[in-house]
Amino acid sequence: MIVTITAPLPARLFAHRLDCHWTTLTAGPDGLLVGFRDHPDELIPWQSLAVAQQVHTGAAFHQLAFEGKPALRWIGRWHRQFWRAFSQYLHQQHEPDFALQLQRIETAVRHGYVRSSTWSQLQTQAAALLHKSDAALVQAPARPDLRYQRLGRIASGDPQLLQRYREHYLGRQQARHRSLFEKIERLPLTPSQQRACITLDDNNLVLAGAGSGKTSTLIGRTAYLIASGQAEPQDILLLAFGRQAADEMQQRLQQRLGIKLDATTFHALGQRIITAVEGRRPPISPLAEDDAKLGNWVAQQFEALLDRPEYRRQVLDYLLRFRLPADSPFNFATENEHQRFMRSNGVHTLSGLVDGSSDGAGDEMHSSAACVIADWLWSQGIDYRYRPAGIYPLAPEQALATAESAIRPMQLVPDFYLPAQDICIDLLLLDRDEDTPAWIEPAAYLGALDALRHNGQRRIELRFHQQQDGSLIDALARQLSEQGVVAQPKADQALLALVQQGALLQPLGDLLSQMLRCHRTLQPDATELRARVDASPAPQRLEQALLLLQPLHAAYRAQLVASDEIDFDDMIAKALDYVEQGRFASPWRHILVDEFQDISALRARLIRALRDAVPGAALFAVGDDWQSIYRFTGSDVGLTTDFAGFFGPVSISALDQTFRFNSSIGELASRFVLRNPAQLPKHLHSQTQVEAPAVSLLAHRSREPARDPAVLERILQVISQRRAAECGISCTVMIMARNRFSLPDSARLAQLQQRFGQLQLESRTLHAAKGREADYAIILGLESGKYGFPAARSLHPVLDALLPGGETFPHAEERRLFYVALTRARHRAYLAYSSTRPSSFVTELIADQYPIEQGEFESQH
Repeated sequence: MIVTITAPLPARLFAHRLDCHWTTLTAGPDGLLVGFRDHPDELIPWQSLAVAQQVHTGAAFHQLAFEGKPALRWIGRWHRQFWRAFSQYLHQQHEPDFALQLQRIETAVRHGYVRSSTWSQLQTQAAALLHKSDAALVQAPARPDLRYQRLGRIASGDPQLLQRYREHYLGRQQARHRSLFEKIERLPLTPSQQRACITLDDNNLVLAGAGSGKTSTLIGRTAYLIASGQAEPQDILLLAFGRQAADEMQQRLQQRLGIKLDATTFHALGQRIITAVEGRRPPISPLAEDDAKLGNWVAQQFEALLDRPEYRRQVLDYLLRFRLPADSPFNFATENEHQRFMRSNGVHTLSGLVDGSSDGAGDEMHSSAACVIADWLWSQGIDYRYRPAGIYPLAPEQALATAESAIRPMQLVPDFYLPAQDICIDLLLLDRDEDTPAWIEPAAYLGALDALRHNGQRRIELRFHQQQDGSLIDALARQLSEQGVVAQPKADQALLALVQQGALLQPLGDLLSQMLRCHRTLQPDATELRARVDASPAPQRLEQALLLLQPLHAAYRAQLVASDEIDFDDMIAKALDYVEQGRFASPWRHILVDEFQDISALRARLIRALRDAVPGAALFAVGDDWQSIYRFTGSDVGLTTDFAGFFGPVSISALDQTFRFNSSIGELASRFVLRNPAQLPKHLHSQTQVEAPAVSLLAHRSREPARDPAVLERILQVISQRRAAECGISCTVMIMARNRFSLPDSARLAQLQQRFGQLQLESRTLHAAKGREADYAIILGLESGKYGFPAARSLHPVLDALLPGGETFPHAEERRLFYVALTRARHRAYLAYSSTRPSSFVTELIADQYPIEQGEFESQH
């Protein structure tokens, strides 16, 4: 193709003034032929142009610049055919570079799994080459070759091309190592397990559903790395949370595959790193190894601190203001629901706990805010009456219409009346926006309140949100002072004696002991601690509790220093420091972590530091965010659900087949846990397919279903009848509950075992049942309330603030715990629930028409 253009007429007429030296330009196979006005034509080869020319584009004209030569100006943009030919000929000059670079890239991707970091480097290389070639072009070439197109896809980071490269590698490796994957376990690894073993990104997350063979996958990964020549045993760090799990993996590698490799726990890893740096094994404090010893030590320190007047005052101030959770009527749909919550949480005044009903106070309160007010008035020697009748005049038009009854005149009774001062104290049922709770009609309440404000009665108004933000007592004290009330506070020593008589110091000591553990696990610096206080919904409560913890924590650290010991949290923190400072030379290029959903932030930081310490090191984490149930120990499910946010780009594999439970249990349990949108979605296929529901419900009215023959024995009788058809001669039954007291005791279990001798019975709490399985599962304690399931009692707000980020979805961790419970069963799960106080989980199963069986026990009536 040969294309010739001429300089525009104005440029030819005013050539010298416009600095236009050319008359014609011809793009042909040999190069660009330039016709000059004042000297002979010149042919510039394309090869030279590809190296030393630049195109400067303009709105109407382009120009070509050459090294050591005058620029060619005033080349019309409208000469599209010329520019197409120009770009095509130049593009052809770069094709050998395209071919060479693409060959290098594809050679690299064929030799291993394309890591995210490798793909990023290849993108940069391809983009640099294309930029170099495209800088010489006015437009894209009309006929780009396939190598140019492929480089363009690489430069753009085309995810489909990346996946194609990876799939090609996975397929080849699966075929090459088929015999290895067939002998790792009794049955060959599934295709998804094999792919997880082969996937070798910088960061790899394997989502292993319940019963999907996570341990087999970890063992398979280890064996594959060694068999494929990508690692030696000493290159691999295999981490488990418990010594038993580590030993099991180590034994299976040795016995089945002949691989000698030390699987270890996080604590053993910390010891190893510290020993390597310090030259000696760090001694572990007995306080770290025995919760009872730590609790006794905290109790002794706490008692000693109470001899200090300042600390004693801080303790009393905390108990008076913050010993109760800050409930609010605004958090409940009905007044009855709020009052049921209050009764289940046992809200009693200090005076009531000490001597029944001194000062006329009584001991039962309708809200924790009222209880705080009562306690403070009592401590200040101010006589009061709680909700006395006949103080406010009652007119029919002031009655309040509610959602639960047509007229509620009790709303006009003051919360407190101070007889000596003739002052009423009202806890207004109004939030910051002047809205009422759901069960009160706002206009009626505001009208009645307005009437009270104008009846001449001396009054003090307080609000529930002041308990939450910590200003309740300050507001009360200020208003009492403004009304001339003079307090006669009880002496601290006398108050302390009364508090001790009411047995309130031990719960506070227990809380401080738990706070100490949380603080040690979190290892926050001052900035992080300040941020947690500021972010807390109850900052004053947290700040006051931390004030009480501070001398205990200082004493604990002094104890460790004096005895030359460390605890487990120190062990991880010190190991992390040594790795980050470069004082420990990590030998591991492959880090494999079991039960990753239980990871804490400090352990995650240690893993990341070990990975970053070795160029090219890879992380392989196996876990299931659906089974994250240990937040109270410091585990953070967010490190799994937002894995990439902490560790960087990740390849995620899912083990999509379970070998434990049937399809009916799997579908119900998966649907249930995925009601929380924060959980990572995955499709778990069951090896055993069934059509009928495999989760049965038994409603009962018993207060102790574990001891009631009409509950537990009825279920065991039905299981006995099913046994032969579903699991043969040997049949296991796991009895589970949220709380230990809901389970049969050892004597009752032995009695049941004797009666149902054909069944193998065991009893476990739901947390203890994780990782285990049985033919049948029985779940007790499914009722609402403080100790029900899900538990109505929430984690103490102080502990909640010191643990990993909380979740907004209601009962998020309890929901995962229910998933764990359901998926312990191979054949069937039985849910025994209270018909008078049913668990919200059971009502959800019924109301939302989950595949459940409700009629299995009807024939026994």
